[in-house]
Amino acid sequence: MTLLTQAQQLLKQTPYTLQTCREFAQLEKRAKGQEADQIADLLPALIAGLDQETHAQAFNEGLV
Repeated sequence: MTLLTQAQQLLKQTPYTLQTCREFAQLEKRAKGQEADQIADLLPALIAGLDQETHAQAFNEGLV
């Protein structure tokens, strides 16, 4: 399974948690080139699905 596919599967698991953000960030770090760009393009969908508290925590950890 590609890293992009893993990121897409991760976004299907709701509600999003701080752990979701951590896993997404790890996938993005491991990806290279075009795949990294494609994963980065999914970040707004992750952010949009976060509740306010989780978003703040993820922001403080530098995940979003």
